[in-house]
Amino acid sequence: MAEIKERIRKNGKKSYTASVRIKGHPAVNKTFAKKTDAETWANAIEIEIKENMNFPNRAAQKMTVGNLIDRFLKYELPKKKPKIQKDFIKALNWYKNEIGCLYLLNVQTAKLVECRDKLSQKLKEVPMKNGAIKITDEKISPATVNRYMTYMRVVFSYAVNDLDILDLNPMSKVKKLSENNERTRCLELEEIPKLLEACKKHSQELFICVLIALLADARKSEILNLTWENVDLTHKMFYFLNRKNKQNIGVPIHDYLCRELSTYKQQCKLRNLKNDYLFMTEDGKPKETLIGKAFPKVVQSCGIENFHFHDLRHTGASWQAMSGISQPITQRILGHKSPLMTNRYSHLRDEGLRPAVNQVGDILLSKWLENNKRYE
Repeated sequence: MAEIKERIRKNGKKSYTASVRIKGHPAVNKTFAKKTDAETWANAIEIEIKENMNFPNRAAQKMTVGNLIDRFLKYELPKKKPKIQKDFIKALNWYKNEIGCLYLLNVQTAKLVECRDKLSQKLKEVPMKNGAIKITDEKISPATVNRYMTYMRVVFSYAVNDLDILDLNPMSKVKKLSENNERTRCLELEEIPKLLEACKKHSQELFICVLIALLADARKSEILNLTWENVDLTHKMFYFLNRKNKQNIGVPIHDYLCRELSTYKQQCKLRNLKNDYLFMTEDGKPKETLIGKAFPKVVQSCGIENFHFHDLRHTGASWQAMSGISQPITQRILGHKSPLMTNRYSHLRDEGLRPAVNQVGDILLSKWLENNKRYE
């Protein structure tokens, strides 16, 4: 039942608080300056509550996909890791533009399949320095399409499990695209000195960045988020925390890289007590342009074709296989998940990996070290 209470404010004016109490539903209150507004609101809320209690699907009938996305962005997205929030927002805004006006109960599998197929024809967008977006002639990859679908599936799961306004996730029947993103490109030994020399000419930080990817088989995100706190130069260890598969792992630092890191640390003018990233912008954030912009230009300048930054990791892994390093050792260095790997939170120095790191590192750097004669 609805109840209206009249109150006198400190300024002498009257206010009216409407309270709606219905058995089986929490009380709802709201204050108004006019009694008629309080009565109108109370009557409307009472009808809405009774309808939702008697007809649970009414909430889904009244909520649009756009409403659901807005609610997810407000309450659930802040719980996600900062590094994926941007991707979530981009994907969900795309879906909001496409199907945001549909009521949840009207979202059919066929419509979501149509969205998937439209996404597969979407062209890549590249942000420019002036803030504008450049549309390329290249379509987004099947993996990107599948990520968009995954983000929207998470939102629908929120409606099913948390809000309890859907019985089934409408995205559950939509098949993902087959991905063919495997690359077999790895550097030949003759190409490594060319790349390292070009990186060193560009900057010491790019040179160190590439060495870490090559000799520690580290991913882009792992390198950009690496802090000096997790670089143990005394024991020659990298500690990569919260990797892609949520593992924490220690990887030995190759001797040559350790010496270069020591020199680089001494020369670093830009340090931040709060973050202290190895590669950092002036405002204390990871220097993404180092890999996103500088590296591709350097690769192009030294004449190495069809080579991406992630291929450095593949190069290290490939040469480990060619050098006879056992698969379990390579698996640990790469940080790949397996039933045998249960130490998700291991921070111990794994000295058993050091021979493999040094052995393959010596092979990868052989031409470079021979040319520079800096390694004793």
